Amino acid sequence: MKEKLGKIFKHKATRAFFRLVFIALTAILIMFFIEMKYLGNDFNKTIEFMTGWRTEVFFYSALIIFFLELIISAPFKTAFTGPAITFILAIILSYISNTKMAFRGQPLLPEDLKLADQAGTLTRFIDVPSVIKLVLGCILVMVLAIVLNIVMKKIFGSVKEEEGNKIFKNFRLYRVLILIVGVVGFMGSANFAINHNPKESEEQIPWLKTNFLAWNQRGNYDLNGPVLGFLYNIKKVSLEEPEGYSKEKIAEIKKKYSEDSGEKLSNSDVNIVMILNETFYDMDIIANYYPVFKNKDLSVNSMGVPVTEEIIPTVKKLIREDKKNAKVATGQMYSMDYGGGTANIEFEADTSMSNFWMNLIPYTDVLSHVDSVPSVASVAKSAGYDTVAIHPFNGGMYKRSLALSKEGFDEFITESEMRFDEKDENRPYINDRAAYKETMKVLEEHEEKTLISLITMQNHMGYGEEEYSTRSYQLAGAPKAGEDLSPFTEEEKTAVEVYLETLHNSDYYLAEFLDNLSKSDEKTVVLFYGDHAPGILSRVKEAEDKNISDLAQVTPYFVWANFELEESEEVTSKNFGGISGTTLPTITPNCFVPTMFNLLGVSKPSFINLTSEVCKVEPILTRTYFGSEKPKDSEVLSDYELYIYDILGGERFWYQ
Repeated sequence: MKEKLGKIFKHKATRAFFRLVFIALTAILIMFFIEMKYLGNDFNKTIEFMTGWRTEVFFYSALIIFFLELIISAPFKTAFTGPAITFILAIILSYISNTKMAFRGQPLLPEDLKLADQAGTLTRFIDVPSVIKLVLGCILVMVLAIVLNIVMKKIFGSVKEEEGNKIFKNFRLYRVLILIVGVVGFMGSANFAINHNPKESEEQIPWLKTNFLAWNQRGNYDLNGPVLGFLYNIKKVSLEEPEGYSKEKIAEIKKKYSEDSGEKLSNSDVNIVMILNETFYDMDIIANYYPVFKNKDLSVNSMGVPVTEEIIPTVKKLIREDKKNAKVATGQMYSMDYGGGTANIEFEADTSMSNFWMNLIPYTDVLSHVDSVPSVASVAKSAGYDTVAIHPFNGGMYKRSLALSKEGFDEFITESEMRFDEKDENRPYINDRAAYKETMKVLEEHEEKTLISLITMQNHMGYGEEEYSTRSYQLAGAPKAGEDLSPFTEEEKTAVEVYLETLHNSDYYLAEFLDNLSKSDEKTVVLFYGDHAPGILSRVKEAEDKNISDLAQVTPYFVWANFELEESEEVTSKNFGGISGTTLPTITPNCFVPTMFNLLGVSKPSFINLTSEVCKVEPILTRTYFGSEKPKDSEVLSDYELYIYDILGGERFWYQ
């Protein structure tokens, strides 16, 4: 038998054929592995995806992997090396994707790889035992490949150059041919997915029996698997020149929205503090589905913070006082992201631009290519303000150290420059109390009026059970209502309860900060907002009922001052989760600065005035909210798109 097999396999053509068959089979196996990891190791769901409702998608993805395997296998004479390397790549990328999914509820996207240079910073988010398993898995695959290569060589012997068909006499030629087939095949098959990224929110692909979604990448990956989902996002809908773009049109827009009446910011004596509070969320909006109960055995938690019935009593008090207190106005923000995307939200808040048409990470994808962008910092700087950004973490994350300077911030204080570095018990991040102390210190030290942008870290993802010795609140893991909602697992429930502990402390530190400002002689206004919900509320986010899933997108925001603000305009606005008492509209972050300027009674420069008009027409402007629908066409929305394109991708006529 061995001799017969030896005769068969001694010919290069025969070996090449069986090698291709093996690569094809391993491509299917690798695709099965990738899909199963994406589906949380659910074997039955993976079988259903493969043989049921997504058969065409599965095998087309396997075909792409087959061509990729050919490319990787071409340099090697041994049959098992290329597939092993491909499998290891699949293991590593699946691990990264699953880690991101666990923390942020979103799969791995191409733009995430642009942050590879910040891997050292990201390691503090990683679970060490899982990394050890990952490394051992990769070693096991490579060892198995080496053993199989040795066994194959012993059984069938090595191929001599003079044996086999003439076309394969030169083994190098054979490998070159394999490489060419692999490259051409991969480019052809992958290019289909890469180039199918239309401006439309959704596009049907009949021959694959599927749809590509531009507005919801979690849904896109669910429909099309991680391979097609990832390739689809390589060439994003980005910075396409809008119809009617010209120098004359931009000049017309700038004139149309010229600075409005009101006190000049340069004449103002008000300090401005903008606070992006990491993952600050109001659990009351999901209380009808997953209520939270106070731990009756605790009166004070491990950080000495009183345990109250309300998780965020400071913010709740501001909402209750809203209509009768001229020093505060509250509302809800509809976040374009869930569980992550902080830099995108920060960009919108700072610049008053919307990411609706770009669908990018502006800090990493755009700002590195421009000299400057109009922002609240540039406006304040021109009005004589000192401009300072504070972030109690690594300044290189999302290339903030570069991006913030282009927005107009003259000083950037990161964790290495902060004079206060207190942390909550075993939490890995500098807490909000320290961040607020740093903010107060900066306000005290600067003689000029000051704009401060504070991006906190306390509530950031990573909610291990060892981080707090107390649990002030318990989550009802089983859904109280909602037909399609499922119970939280014990692990998920633990993570939520740890998050609630840090959230409650964060709210308490906010109260301390506002109390200190209220005693200050300097006039100060505070714009506060949570950037997104925690990525551990996937049971809510994945609800089929949009009225429920929307609740995972909404966070509180408010404008507070230690002096009386202008009366806010009466606005009919949709509130989410039954929250009442707010007077400000539900908006996306691009509307924050126009809203704050209105409450301050100061005049708005042209680009903020333009955004202010947009916010009256479309206060919520994000793909996540509209889904497959579109906002209504309007002149102001068209002007807004042209302005954003001109600044970030056009000729920058706005500056001329």
